[in-house]
Amino acid sequence: MTRLYYKRNITIVMAERTRRSGRSQEHGGSARRGISHRKIQAAAARLVRRDGLRDASVRKIMAEAGLTGGAFYAHFPSKERLLQEAFSCAVQERRRLLGKTLGDSRGRSYVESFLRAYLSPEHRDNLQTGCPYAALLSELPRASRSVRVRVREEFARGVQRFAKRIHGRVPAKDRRTAILSLCLAFGALAMSRTLAGFPEADELLEVAAEASKYWRV
Repeated sequence: MTRLYYKRNITIVMAERTRRSGRSQEHGGSARRGISHRKIQAAAARLVRRDGLRDASVRKIMAEAGLTGGAFYAHFPSKERLLQEAFSCAVQERRRLLGKTLGDSRGRSYVESFLRAYLSPEHRDNLQTGCPYAALLSELPRASRSVRVRVREEFARGVQRFAKRIHGRVPAKDRRTAILSLCLAFGALAMSRTLAGFPEADELLEVAAEASKYWRV
């Protein structure tokens, strides 16, 4: 009786240890998978801005992330899905950086500070860590619909966030100012990169950064 009792208890204890070990391994596997997923996102976000949507191949992205190419489909069903996530990742990264610079500014001060911070030589010269809109401006119209849908969603959020920081008396006017400011910034930065190495590149940034002085916010 005593021997059967101990044998049963040992069986129960071993089974519980096995269950705990399985849960621990599952949790560890999920954590590792999450880390790898974020590495791929970050690598893709850098490469699409540097090399473009087409030239940022899955092979290049996985190598940049320090992973084997065969692991790609364990994380993404297609390159299109990765491009969507990479674009959002790049947008969020740029928002965080600008957020630290702009602080709690509001109204006209926010518009002026945004344009000055965004249209800087440092931002222009750091393509793979810069804004994905400006980096991909000529490519996005030819991107797949799924990627353009993601771009549209991020742009809509960006306009809404920008308009809230203006917070004027007329919300419709704030929205128009937000759209104007963002589009001016994207286009001016892209054009300045086109003229990089020529004196007009810096002149263009300076003029565009002061543009809000010429319209009422």
